[in-house]
Amino acid sequence: MGKTKKQLIGEWGEQEAVRFLIEKGYKIIEKNFQVRIGELDIIAKHVKPHFGETLCFVEVKTRGGEKGSAERATRGEKFGKIKNAAKLYCIQKAIDMNTTPIQFEQVSIYGGPKGLKDIRHYEIPVV
Repeated sequence: MGKTKKQLIGEWGEQEAVRFLIEKGYKIIEKNFQVRIGELDIIAKHVKPHFGETLCFVEVKTRGGEKGSAERATRGEKFGKIKNAAKLYCIQKAIDMNTTPIQFEQVSIYGGPKGLKDIRHYEIPVV
């Protein structure tokens, strides 16, 4: 069975996000890391001004023309799942979350395979 239009746009968006992050100096560690409670779109390392090398968990949201803000898609329960998935990733990879700088981020992609319209990048404060 073929992929839906939404799945194809989502895959394209993740590829655009990877390109964007690499251009900003990120080193991609893994993509689409699956754990029982969900998926982490991109796991990368990036040197942050105050923390040095930081482990970044990046959620990618793509909007191909449908209504709604990509930025609003990573809130509340969704962000809780991302944080829990990140904890499981760190446990599986023996990463000490108490000593490793960690940053949650979102890349919002607007457009589709026929043309990129906008990319927005956010660091998500963890409270």
